[in-house]
Amino acid sequence: MTSAVEEERITRKKYGYGLGPRLQRCEAGAYVLAEGGITAADVDLVVANDLLNPSYVLRYQDRVRWIGHHVAHAASTFYTSPFERAAVLVMDGRGSELTVDGVRRGETISSYTGDASGIRVVRAVHGRLGAAARVPDESYEDSVGWLYEAVAKAIGLTTTGDVGAPGKAMGLAPYGTRRYVDDLAAFYRLTDGEFRQSAQQQQALLAFAAAQLQRAGEGQAAEEVRADLAYAVQANTERIVLELARWLHRVTGEKALCLAGGVALNSVANFKILQETPFEELYVVPAAGDHGTAIGAALYGHHDLAGHPWVPAPEPFSPYLGRHYDAAQIDAALEPYLDRVTVERGADVVQRTAEDLAQGLIVGWFQGRSEVGPRALGNRSIFADPRDPAMKDRINAKVKHREPFRPFAPVVTEANQAALFSTAVPAYYMLIVPQVRESARHRIPAVTHVDGSARLQTASPVLNPRLCDLLEAFDRRTGVPVLLNTSFNDNEEPIVETPGDAIRCFLRTDLDRLVLGDVLVRKVEDR
Repeated sequence: MTSAVEEERITRKKYGYGLGPRLQRCEAGAYVLAEGGITAADVDLVVANDLLNPSYVLRYQDRVRWIGHHVAHAASTFYTSPFERAAVLVMDGRGSELTVDGVRRGETISSYTGDASGIRVVRAVHGRLGAAARVPDESYEDSVGWLYEAVAKAIGLTTTGDVGAPGKAMGLAPYGTRRYVDDLAAFYRLTDGEFRQSAQQQQALLAFAAAQLQRAGEGQAAEEVRADLAYAVQANTERIVLELARWLHRVTGEKALCLAGGVALNSVANFKILQETPFEELYVVPAAGDHGTAIGAALYGHHDLAGHPWVPAPEPFSPYLGRHYDAAQIDAALEPYLDRVTVERGADVVQRTAEDLAQGLIVGWFQGRSEVGPRALGNRSIFADPRDPAMKDRINAKVKHREPFRPFAPVVTEANQAALFSTAVPAYYMLIVPQVRESARHRIPAVTHVDGSARLQTASPVLNPRLCDLLEAFDRRTGVPVLLNTSFNDNEEPIVETPGDAIRCFLRTDLDRLVLGDVLVRKVEDR
């Protein structure tokens, strides 16, 4: 049985930040071993990327094979792709460290090709350590990930650990203008598929952003500067990524491209690769950030170390690799809260939920095995009616408790996608951003961003039949085969993993309904 889970889902500490000695427990490892019905004693080999804290695999120390961070990223995306062969591009803030002529360097951009015989390096960029430009700690030159994270932090968009939050900046970018696009382009060099940015340029970039914000002062002027800087870093990131992709196509001639690394979560740039480069097909692993390196390390061990040839699966990679919680576990989780909730069993939860959504209720939806990666893909989701233009503000303020500019994603049935969105390319993992067709924007305003775009998820009956059933039931009631889909969590907390996590989140937010498998849950005051 294949199983995967992030440590944060179990510990409830986002990114596992601040776990200290608890890290040695390796709770995610124990989780997947239990799912497989084995113990640590049964494990012959543990493959880990070498950025991992060694204490995390302490109990397996005599069986650990360390591999490069970017190799783990590359394996995570190629070996879960539908392609027999492909080019692979890995971009993030910083990867494995090495010393060259006494100078500390680290992976920033790596290119590969992959086929049945394995993964091979095409080109690897190793930026020098730029300690004076720490965001949040030692950073490397020549890093696209550093560029985006640094600007996000400079404009006040951070996440756990006080690091920059590129995802928030990507949501703010469409509110900005081109005012600073050329200014930011002066802080790096991009030639013949090479991105270079020195520590001095990194420092100058930070100084430029700080000066613009200081000059603007407070109020609306400062908000406009923040939006314009977000727009500029998004535009420049797209420029860089497109050039890197075009170069990789020129040197490999491959028709398909796989992406991984934190930059691959920039779903706006991903879609532009499909639109504006010669690559005909694109795949991005749903756990594209560091949370996916465990999957990549395991697959690299199987294919490259153990010598099992790569053969793509006939069906799309399933992101639903977490634990399934049965009815007894759900009932046990509800037991302590029966004075605060009412429980209904035996109802047709799909039809009832579709009716609740059509009436404007916001529903926490907990089904089957949890999905890997940072996007909720229909098993640990919050759903709402996309037709209500006030729904985005309501959920941001009352449920997610986050910045009002941040958009929400639509999930749509495969059969109806092309009629409502500007692409028929399936987006199973919410990692491309097409346009909502102008004829549809008035129908689904809650999931249409200010620039007419949407971070799309395509619901597949192969991957998630119950989600498709819910969409079809909602469509029958409303004529709209789309739902607003966001992750089942409060702001700055991991996505819920267990029924107990879901119940606690339901009770402390303004969610209207909770569905746990086949159980409908209401708050007592809503009876």
